[in-house]
Amino acid sequence: MWERTLSQKIVDKLCEQDVIDTSDAAAYVYGYELLISSIISVLIVVLVSIICGDVRYSLSFLLGFVLQRIYIGGYHATSHIRCYFAFSGMFLICVLLSKLIVGTYIFRIITTALLLSVSILFAPVEAKNKPLNEKKRLKYKIIASTLSAIDFIFALLNVLPSGRNITCYYLSKWVLIIFAVIPFYQRIKQNCVM
Repeated sequence: MWERTLSQKIVDKLCEQDVIDTSDAAAYVYGYELLISSIISVLIVVLVSIICGDVRYSLSFLLGFVLQRIYIGGYHATSHIRCYFAFSGMFLICVLLSKLIVGTYIFRIITTALLLSVSILFAPVEAKNKPLNEKKRLKYKIIASTLSAIDFIFALLNVLPSGRNITCYYLSKWVLIIFAVIPFYQRIKQNCVM
């Protein structure tokens, strides 16, 4: 967990310089840890994209995934390394599938309709350790549903051009769907064990 160690060092330095109050240090450590982890995840995706021959894959994937992920929620790995593997692994799968799947009109409609359904019915899918109050839940649901509705309208109007990069964009929506469904599967599995 070098991310936490680095975050702690940054916050300690900021506390020494009276930039932040020591009573807020724990929140800052957590925030910097998430920032560092997010930067590493994005850099890994960009690196994989470069290895695959086109940085536009990462741009399409990240554009399609990141903003909606904040509001839809879903699966969170139990460690940073697992998060890096899950995120970059799903990205690589999207790039590889973009070679096999053509992002046809019907594929776009089905993808965005399913994501819109998930957003309306389930968003936000909360992490166990980060429960949301009712006001924030409603706000996240509205934003997730609105973003998914915009994607659906874009698909209906066939606004985005065809190509592997755009297919990668739509495949990122499937990653959102998968990450939203995993916690439900995990709960069912836990209930069966009990």
